[in-house]
Amino acid sequence: MGDELRRLREACTDLGGAQMAMRLGWHPSKVTNIEKGKARASEIDLVQFLTMCGKDIDFFEDFRRQYKDAFDEYIVQVSGNLRTLAFAESTAKTITSYDVRTVPGLVQTPEYADALYRLGGFVAEERIPAVVQFRMDRQTVLQRRSRPDCLFYLHEVRHEALDVRVRVRGPCRLVVAAAG
Repeated sequence: MGDELRRLREACTDLGGAQMAMRLGWHPSKVTNIEKGKARASEIDLVQFLTMCGKDIDFFEDFRRQYKDAFDEYIVQVSGNLRTLAFAESTAKTITSYDVRTVPGLVQTPEYADALYRLGGFVAEERIPAVVQFRMDRQTVLQRRSRPDCLFYLHEVRHEALDVRVRVRGPCRLVVAAAG
């Protein structure tokens, strides 16, 4: 799979591995390690990598089917809706979000996301670390040079079990509305 990703990068972009990593907001060695099979690519890594190569969600689905056994434990954890969301975030020029109940995933801390999943009870406890990591991986879109302009509207969140600190990077603006 790594060789195929390298071939795609070389055929579809004019970027070297380190340049690709920089554009994706990754550590410089991450592309090299994934392409050489030294590191596992999460599903969000694959979504972002293939998006940078100009590929769409249909291409990703075909790619995933072709390499279904390569990273099984990562691929099966993400629903189709989240995959579509990750593609949309990867290609967006602007992201605007408003949620009355929670802090948007792109600005959540790992602690907040973990508490949210534990309190929600809709994810099996053993899967929580993986889904929290998926959420944190999605945030690399905010570290790119070509990152989207973001505006997040937050309603004041009051819940003692949740840490409501957020990460705001790059061209992101945060507007907090006080509870009535």
